[in-house]
Amino acid sequence: MFKYHSLALKNAKPQILKTILFSIVSFIVVFAVFAVARTFFMQYFMQMQLAAQLQQSSGPYLIIMILALLLGLLFFIFAGYQLLAGAINVIAKAISREDVHFNDLFVAFKKGKYGKSLILSLISIGLFIVMYLIIMALNYLFNLALTPLFTSLQSAVSSSDNAIAILLTIQIIILIIIGLITSIVSWFFFILMINYTVSLVRESNYSAMSHFKDGFRGIRNGHKTWFKFFIAVLLINLIIIIITQPLGTILSVTTGNMSQKVATVILYVAQVIIVVLRLILYFVLIMGAVQYFLKRGEKLNKTTNEKKKKHKNKDKSVTHKNDTLSNQQKNDYTHQSSKNNVEEHSNNVTNNVKQKAENAKDEASHNFNKDK
Repeated sequence: MFKYHSLALKNAKPQILKTILFSIVSFIVVFAVFAVARTFFMQYFMQMQLAAQLQQSSGPYLIIMILALLLGLLFFIFAGYQLLAGAINVIAKAISREDVHFNDLFVAFKKGKYGKSLILSLISIGLFIVMYLIIMALNYLFNLALTPLFTSLQSAVSSSDNAIAILLTIQIIILIIIGLITSIVSWFFFILMINYTVSLVRESNYSAMSHFKDGFRGIRNGHKTWFKFFIAVLLINLIIIIITQPLGTILSVTTGNMSQKVATVILYVAQVIIVVLRLILYFVLIMGAVQYFLKRGEKLNKTTNEKKKKHKNKDKSVTHKNDTLSNQQKNDYTHQSSKNNVEEHSNNVTNNVKQKAENAKDEASHNFNKDK
């Protein structure tokens, strides 16, 4: 189930530090710009709400919000998506065991790719909007269904001695379930975006729409491995959900009775650890998605078995060849021995005949001299 993720880590292992460093640089630049734009947007959004409550003019705040949103979108279209594509290019090259260089981060800015990257960035914005609307609709349905349920449970356990612990446990379970369901939607869109981005940086002859279609072909690849791979993605993301929301809530509750200084230190250290773990797991998820697309969903077990079978047949062939050579050598030795025996017997017969002939000659000569 996690074979594509483990294979990606195995292939990228010789350059893993370089890959992480280069890709993190790209991700940090993009998300830093978005964080600044989001901060301005939320700040002036709250001021606009406050101005509306005080019946004051909210026009200037609305203009600044629109400018922050436009600047963020323009950055993503003309530079942000290209930097993310560069990070994915670095990961794809490391997985393919190609040499990774810092200038690989800027592959989408090259001639022949930049124009297509602009179109794909617009498509990505559209997909983000669709994904956001679907997740908002799911959260709305969850609120409609779970709010009455949680209220009834709260009234049912209010008389219990462990009412707070029970309600906290129920709340954590509900958060995990909601996070898992919404992650199905979000990671489907994320994997689609990763697929056509890998296609952009690895293929030069496709058009922008061909890259987009290639992203879908990376999912529907005919190998019937997508479901298992997607389950693996959701399970890894489940770990992220658990360490992000429930673990943070539990830490906040458990440090409530401590001194403020100690609690602050514990929460700060815990947040740093959680952020590092999340980054590692997200990196593993992205590497697995890139590896799956590069393999086109090829069954890794089948390849391994075929290699083992081929190796086994090769061993059998070598063994058969050795047996044949051994039998041939044995036959040659037997034939040579028989030949030597025949030659030895022939020489013995010849020597006997010669000896008898000499004896007969000597005897005849002796008789002749006697008669004389």
